[in-house]
Amino acid sequence: MKQKIDDIELEELALEIIDMLGVALHFAGVKPENIQKAIDAYLEEIDTIDEDKPYGQKEMIEVIERLRTKKSFLFQ
Repeated sequence: MKQKIDDIELEELALEIIDMLGVALHFAGVKPENIQKAIDAYLEEIDTIDEDKPYGQKEMIEVIERLRTKKSFLFQ
């Protein structure tokens, strides 16, 4: 029973994180109609990052900046 609750909590937490990413992308200048595309692009971009390197706020900002260059059509 505890494992099922933990799984549900993790799922809810993952959804909240995706929502927070959408908000961050909004404030980074992504057009409202492109938020989901930008989230998908962000997730694809982080797949290219070396897993052995640290990943924190600085790296998140760098990914968003790369998206501005690579996927400028998503931004206002």
